[in-house]
Amino acid sequence: MRYFLEQTLHAVYRSRADFAYEVFVVDNNSSDDSMEMVAHKFPEVKVILNKENVGFSKANNQAIRCSTGEYILLLNPDTVIREDTLMKCVDFMDQHYDTGALGVKMYDGAGNFLPESKRGFPSPLAAFSKMIGLAKLFPFSKTFGQYHLTYLDKNRNHEVDVLSGAFMLLRKVVLDKIGLLDEEYFMYGEDIDMSYRIKQAGYKNYYFADTSIIHFKGESTKKGSLNYVKVFYNAMLIFTRKHVSGARGTLLVTSLNAAIYARAFVAVLQGVLDKVGASVFDGLMMVGNLLFLQYLWENVVKVEEGVEIPQTFFYVNIPIYVCSWLFAMWLCGVYDKNARWQRLLVGLVSGTLIISFAYAFFPLSLRTSRGIILLGFILNFFVLFLSRFFFKVMSGNVGAYFSDVKNMMIVGSKRNADSVWSFIQLTGLKRNYIGFLSDDINDINTDKFLGQTPQLEEIVQLFKAEELIFCADEVSAQTIIDSMSNMGSGVEYKIASANSVAIIGSNSKDAPGDLYTFDIGFNLNKPLYKRIKRLLDILIAMVGIITYPVFVFFIKRNALFFSNCFPVLFNQKTWIGYDPDVVSAQQLKLPDLKPCVFMVSGRIQGGSMKDKLHVLYAKEYSPVTDLNILYKNIF
Repeated sequence: MRYFLEQTLHAVYRSRADFAYEVFVVDNNSSDDSMEMVAHKFPEVKVILNKENVGFSKANNQAIRCSTGEYILLLNPDTVIREDTLMKCVDFMDQHYDTGALGVKMYDGAGNFLPESKRGFPSPLAAFSKMIGLAKLFPFSKTFGQYHLTYLDKNRNHEVDVLSGAFMLLRKVVLDKIGLLDEEYFMYGEDIDMSYRIKQAGYKNYYFADTSIIHFKGESTKKGSLNYVKVFYNAMLIFTRKHVSGARGTLLVTSLNAAIYARAFVAVLQGVLDKVGASVFDGLMMVGNLLFLQYLWENVVKVEEGVEIPQTFFYVNIPIYVCSWLFAMWLCGVYDKNARWQRLLVGLVSGTLIISFAYAFFPLSLRTSRGIILLGFILNFFVLFLSRFFFKVMSGNVGAYFSDVKNMMIVGSKRNADSVWSFIQLTGLKRNYIGFLSDDINDINTDKFLGQTPQLEEIVQLFKAEELIFCADEVSAQTIIDSMSNMGSGVEYKIASANSVAIIGSNSKDAPGDLYTFDIGFNLNKPLYKRIKRLLDILIAMVGIITYPVFVFFIKRNALFFSNCFPVLFNQKTWIGYDPDVVSAQQLKLPDLKPCVFMVSGRIQGGSMKDKLHVLYAKEYSPVTDLNILYKNIF
């Protein structure tokens, strides 16, 4: 969150405003170095530190009580506002004295309009329409589009029922009259409650479309998680019991309770499918392929005597073959995000080698022809490759399946573009740097110059750019937001600041934001290497436990080794890791590791040398490194 907060504050202080304002940041016991960053880069910010997470409402109330302004702006720490946002919003409020609160047009990090920019009050019909999908099917219907008021033009100002707490400009005298945020809401629902009380007091809530912001989203709670379902719908229940009475309230509570259980079931199912759905699908395809081969083998191919398909083929051989292929595919990273087709090939080849090795130890009663194993490998690759290709085509992401090298453009001066490109190279990201766009006339005849920012959309289409990085120090937030909203989600957008060591962005409103920092170049930050290291820990621990009676006499540090086999097996420790006495591991942003049995740095005393060894270990990690260090320590 630290880097998103940094961009938020930069955007606030770049605002063009002819009035004074004060900025508060309330820290709910964050686990990163956000507050150190604020103190160093934004000393004028007034910081309120909480020793625990007190929730959204209480934290905002702490700052409101300390504020002195005529207006109060609630602003999420994962937003970027335009330079004119504050001025335009305050001007509108000054001209409309009956306005109690104001919200703006919001876009996510992929350039998609966020429908929660304007909402209606909860009602049984609105909840039902949203829950079963009628709101999506009939977005322009006043009957079914009540939840997000989708029948209202997003590009025009409207009086609405509910505004988003991600950006909510409040009139202080109204708060003095109706009270602050209701602290019964921990997260979600407090903006609905506040919007309702404002209207009850005779004021209006306005959706203001004359300015817009980016709300990256996904940084607080994953939308599909059980925690989100629990917190969000519990907030709706609090609102209903507080403000809706009679038969209507009873019906709404009943609808919400039904929605809670339905969404909880969907969340659990989605969580399971996210983790094992692809592997289950692959396993079923493999079983079908092997059964198809069995049919061909028995009914089409003439089988020599002694190599018929055994009766146990379905119950024994197929499970062994399928599990071997799936395990090898998992180990090779087939199920990692954005895995390319080569991993599927390597995984199936590795699984076939495992099966072939194990085949030699099969009893004669379980042996089939090795031809079935080979044909199974070929058929599996063909079927799984085509199925993945089909899904990538449907999602519009087919290019990433064949190459993880994205065509990248940078919007900013040559100096900043060169700096960003150098940073990208240091992170280890694979990018094809096409060039940069700049309005500086001195950059026109330089290498990699593509054009000026007014030509951005045309140049993106011409060169088929897949990723745009905006240099926020030179490119206005207005240009960034307008470009994102015009081009939409066909391009990935990132924002870089010369004063930061990170590049931020987000490709989904429901997923955590993307963050490019130096540490993504570490092998130990990659799922594949994390998995290999954990698997190696388990194998070494199991071998140690099994061979203890024999090798206890050959291992020099046997007491240390064998006493840690079970802690490592149960993921309480790792065999090789960082020196626990070196606090600079956090400062170096090294990947997290469990407490180690043997240190990477061994007996080296120098702090700077240990730092270099730790960085090298995390960056260039391979299982061979762990085996070498382990061998030197125990033999």
